[in-house]
Amino acid sequence: VRDLLETYGRLKEIGIKPYWCIHHGMTIALYYADPDGNQMEFQVDCFPTSDEAAAFMYSSYFSANPLGVEFDPDAWLERIRAGAPESE
Repeated sequence: VRDLLETYGRLKEIGIKPYWCIHHGMTIALYYADPDGNQMEFQVDCFPTSDEAAAFMYSSYFSANPLGVEFDPDAWLERIRAGAPESE
């Protein structure tokens, strides 16, 4: 998570910002687009194993909201830099 958020911070400093920031539950993703319409997704896994990620996808949490929730990467980066554990 730290690497994803620090990359976000470096890109933001040079004017590159994601158009969508979403916590899918099993992954955390930042979506970027360039002026030509090319798109790129940067993501990290939230579970240490694929079995745990698969179990999440069969859970009531995932079935209630399979898309996930948007998040504020600035707030997350600030918390990480302040010492919050990545698991939060």
